[in-house]
Amino acid sequence: IKAGDLIGHLGLYQDSDADQPEKKLHLETFSGDDVEAFIDACRIWAERLPEKDRTWLKLAKGTPVVAPEGHTAAQMQMASDSSPRSAADLLVPKKLLDGLPPDRKIQVPANPTRNARTWYRLENLLHDADNNLLDGWVCEESGVTPWVSPWDWEGYDVIIDFSRPKHMLASFLSAVGGFSDAQRERYRPIAEKDDKGPMKNRLYAIIDRNRDGKMTAAELQAALELPAHAQSISQMILYKESEWFEQPKIWDALDELLGHSGSTPHLNWLAEKQRIAELGWWRDVAEKVGLPSWGSAYHFHPIGMLGHFANTVNGMLSCKICGVTLKLTSDFLSEICGNEVNPLFISAMVDAAKHLFKKYGLDSCEQITHLLAQAKKETGGFVHFRESLNYSRRTYTAARLYRLSPTVINAGFSRKGLSFSSEEEKLAWIDEHLIGNDVAYGLHCYGNSEKPGKDFRGRGLIHLTHYETYKKCAKDTGLPIDSNPELLEKDFAVAIETALWFWKARRISAIAEDPTLNGDAGVTAVTRPINIGLAGLSERQKYKRDITEKFNANFDSRCKRND
Repeated sequence: IKAGDLIGHLGLYQDSDADQPEKKLHLETFSGDDVEAFIDACRIWAERLPEKDRTWLKLAKGTPVVAPEGHTAAQMQMASDSSPRSAADLLVPKKLLDGLPPDRKIQVPANPTRNARTWYRLENLLHDADNNLLDGWVCEESGVTPWVSPWDWEGYDVIIDFSRPKHMLASFLSAVGGFSDAQRERYRPIAEKDDKGPMKNRLYAIIDRNRDGKMTAAELQAALELPAHAQSISQMILYKESEWFEQPKIWDALDELLGHSGSTPHLNWLAEKQRIAELGWWRDVAEKVGLPSWGSAYHFHPIGMLGHFANTVNGMLSCKICGVTLKLTSDFLSEICGNEVNPLFISAMVDAAKHLFKKYGLDSCEQITHLLAQAKKETGGFVHFRESLNYSRRTYTAARLYRLSPTVINAGFSRKGLSFSSEEEKLAWIDEHLIGNDVAYGLHCYGNSEKPGKDFRGRGLIHLTHYETYKKCAKDTGLPIDSNPELLEKDFAVAIETALWFWKARRISAIAEDPTLNGDAGVTAVTRPINIGLAGLSERQKYKRDITEKFNANFDSRCKRND
């Protein structure tokens, strides 16, 4: 299959629990070539690749994770001996490490006795022996901690599995209580062909937490929530006969297990076998496309393999949770923006999704829909990238305006060295100088003595406010907004990137992706670091519902919640 080839279409799938069929894609990734020989050749080739192509940091099992607070690099090195240690290997992409904010990276230069080191603060990536996620600092030491190329296929194993559908069905019926005691004993040797096979052994080692010989849905979910375990599952390459290689005798072998015989026919099973026969395509195409005539192939985890190489593909953005490609389009953005929005903003947003979202860790369906909902409220529908401070006398008295923003108004008085003998005198000054005066209000409340004549009011896609915030953003992004704050309202690319910086700096991603915060409660939690007073909360909640609905329709997201 070459890049850009059409490989299939969405089809209607009728789930037994659903009222209506849904459009879905059944995707299998497999190869009939000798994958083991290919991987061996890749690994030899990878040894000759330059350092810049080694884009995965391997944090081996046993990596110390030092407590996150109150340490210098030297203290962390001393504390590492007594720190919790990771319980499994994990490959971490270089882009993730490069994208960490400055306060989560500490670089230590080389000295005569030690190589150069970098300490990274990682959250919820490594886990301990009790399967608890760890939050803390890990050390990458030049020449000691290995960097590997995707072409090393680090952690990948080929598993040859010869179990057949009758073995898998016997295992399933035994596990879910579908057998009587007599049947369980009778069919135990058949079930064990699957239970004790190499594929199940590998999965049991990862998933079966209480070692009772069963894999429950809860155990599977728990394993997938640990990045190292999820990664290990995705690295399994299974050599197995394809179910598309239809052989009647293989499915006839299930008759007894399903209670079908000539005297007691199982009509649903007979219909299912007919359906299976009609779906079997392998024999028709194998010779034409070079697939093996005997029906066996090497099967890969589709999302796992894509993620393994996506780290090196410029502009590719996929949801880290459900794997759907997140390529924002002009059509989708036009749906949620409306006719008043400048087309140049939509173009800038499409470009940012390609080149900036991944950089700032905005890589999930939930994050994107939350960001768009918050930004729509902050900018009045993606129209106003500059906060209006024109409080007219028709709506505001001096007393009401002072109650609205006492902190910033008093800060302005302090900056100007103004004091008043009475509350009435203060309110009179506010009435004369600030009511109905956008420019004066901005300079008084959001001015700064370091940058006279500039005000640092709310601007951008998510209104950045106050000089210190502008200054920190400028330092981290390289955008000169501390000296030219108007860039956030005039340059859409700057407006968007500063919002992405804010999102990452305030760690809103973890809130947006928290599975316990669904619907309006999730929007409330995301709003707090953006607007502590929760102004316009009901609108933000409505925008999130509306945008999520349009997003799911456009992207077939599998991160669907009741938003």
